[in-house]
Amino acid sequence: MNSVTLVIFMVVTGSLIAGFTNILAIKMLFKPYHAKYLFGIKLPFTPGVVPARRKEVSVKLGQIITGHLLTPEVFISKIRKPESERFIISFIDRQIQTIENEKLSISYFLERLSEGLTDKIITGFNETLTDKIHSEGDRLYHEVISDLVPEDALQVIDGKVSNIQPQIEKKIKSYITSEKGYNDLYVMVDEFIEHRGRLAKTLKLFLTKESIVESIQREVIKLSEHPKMTGIMNEFISSEYEKIKTSRVSDFMSEKDKSELESNIVQTVGKWINIERLLEKPVAEFNPALFESFKERGKYKLLDNMTDYLSVNMVRIMDKLQLAELIKEQIDSFEIEKLEELVMDVAKKEFQMITLLGFILGAVVGFVQGLIVVFL
Repeated sequence: MNSVTLVIFMVVTGSLIAGFTNILAIKMLFKPYHAKYLFGIKLPFTPGVVPARRKEVSVKLGQIITGHLLTPEVFISKIRKPESERFIISFIDRQIQTIENEKLSISYFLERLSEGLTDKIITGFNETLTDKIHSEGDRLYHEVISDLVPEDALQVIDGKVSNIQPQIEKKIKSYITSEKGYNDLYVMVDEFIEHRGRLAKTLKLFLTKESIVESIQREVIKLSEHPKMTGIMNEFISSEYEKIKTSRVSDFMSEKDKSELESNIVQTVGKWINIERLLEKPVAEFNPALFESFKERGKYKLLDNMTDYLSVNMVRIMDKLQLAELIKEQIDSFEIEKLEELVMDVAKKEFQMITLLGFILGAVVGFVQGLIVVFL
């Protein structure tokens, strides 16, 4: 073999070896997809580099993305950009317009969160209301009356009770001296005399019914003004008042009456609140002035609150989302064939250049080796 042929042979051989070596190396990045065995012994370099290191790659990639690319600072910076704020405000405006035009109610949003949530809230509210009223009724039923009245109100009542006796005395005088009082006394005197037989005849000889009634009027008035009677009345009123204050509600109300009262209160409060009607009422009609204020200024306050909340809690939110784990799971679930196809499509030209470079470098090395062999 002459020198030229030898050099050409060395060039071609070196080029083919280097080129096909690069082709094989590129193929071995992904293939084979699974480990290969010969007589129960696992063959080296199987599976390919990417399938073999897939779990490590997915973990590292997740750490890189969340640690250096999708960091909390990046999200916050993106949210605070004017174009992001304009987008959020535009989104809020569209939602407000939808709520207003379609007359969406709270019930609508509750059902969007979870089907049947409205009925659960209504049932829960009514049950809670009933339980609260019954439990409060049971508590008040055994309370002392004076403990249920506020201190200021109790002082006012004490003052009113201390002035009852003069008022009673005044009412007695007014009644006794009135025409009705006179007529009532006259009827009672007439019945008394007419049912006394001889005593009645004797009394008629000395006194007339009119004079007897007038005498009774004077004596009743004197009796009501007598200091002892005043003291007796005051003592009686004070004693009864103290009994009432120290009594319990249960002393004046039976269990049946309490249950009926509680049921009436539940029905009245339920009708007054009407939670079902409130939930079905359009959001925009709850408070039109407040809704208009939110449309004009409140949405910007909402944007500020959202931004501030995300700024403070973004790290915690991302920890809860576990983005690194999510990225790992997605990569692990991605079919290796699809991953190879994707990488090849993206780096096709680069791999072709690597292959070509292998052929060229192999040819250069073969040429140099051929010259060395010829001259040595």
